[in-house]
Amino acid sequence: MRISRKPCARERERGRMDVDLNSLTVFCDLAGSGNFSETGRRHGISQPAVSLTIFQLETAVGLVLLERPAGGAKLTPAGVHFLARAQEVCRSYRDFKDGVGRNARQLDHEVRVGFDGSWHAGSLHREFGKVSGKSPGIVCGSIGENWGDDLEAGRVDVVVAGRFLQAGMTAGIQEAVVRQESGITIAWHPSFYPFDRKEFNFPEVLRTTLLVPDGKAAKGFGSFLEHWCGYAYGTQAAHTVVFEHELEAARAADAGFGIFLGPGDAMQRLGGLEHELDFVRTFEFLLPEAYRFGVYCRADERTKEVLGAAATIVKLGRKTI
Repeated sequence: MRISRKPCARERERGRMDVDLNSLTVFCDLAGSGNFSETGRRHGISQPAVSLTIFQLETAVGLVLLERPAGGAKLTPAGVHFLARAQEVCRSYRDFKDGVGRNARQLDHEVRVGFDGSWHAGSLHREFGKVSGKSPGIVCGSIGENWGDDLEAGRVDVVVAGRFLQAGMTAGIQEAVVRQESGITIAWHPSFYPFDRKEFNFPEVLRTTLLVPDGKAAKGFGSFLEHWCGYAYGTQAAHTVVFEHELEAARAADAGFGIFLGPGDAMQRLGGLEHELDFVRTFEFLLPEAYRFGVYCRADERTKEVLGAAATIVKLGRKTI
């Protein structure tokens, strides 16, 4: 004789499994950061709303997913396993949404162009705006450091960006080079740092504060410096401050707050400084054409509007930069 029992409340909740995508994305972000406030800001909701979302998700699946020690959140063993499945669902949904968005743009003959934070991109953004203003299908905007992922996922169609060495390149991306520059630029205010240009010694720089543009301005440059210093000199800079734009970093150097480091021939890109920085170009032989500025689109791109926009930007770049 088979004995049956009435399912408990948790089992009934598991059977319903009323889980929405918003709860899963909030959970994945919270699991990554461990911070309720940061997760709330990212999703445009309050910290209590994040807590309520997680509580409702745990109730729906019948599992305790997160521990809540003071000041943060930590995955339980059940949460670790659940996170892997939740991330898989969120990735699939993002891929679906990105694909639909790309198809919709193709049907509407719309092209989305992303410009990074480099000086060259800002200059081309202005020039291209004068041309694309007559084309309502062109949508321009800024793009972050992970522009390669956004490009391959179809969230953007054309990217105008700078990169250092092989950063950002994959088999799924094609590149049209607009400008190539060798080595790196090191600049300082001579009133604060008495470096000798003729007998410049790079390890001396590592004892100061480095002022460096971030990946939005030169993808891969910051990580290169970190690996280079560790590999070549066995040490890291005493202190590093990262800026979104090269000009901001150079202005900080101009005020004496540290030493500016930029990819390639950075000084020809920098203007508007109150004082004249002293500088050297270095590692040009070791890093030939390491900094590249170019226009990128998907390797399998065949849409004429996208290819036309990319070609226009390349021509403008080679003419004006």
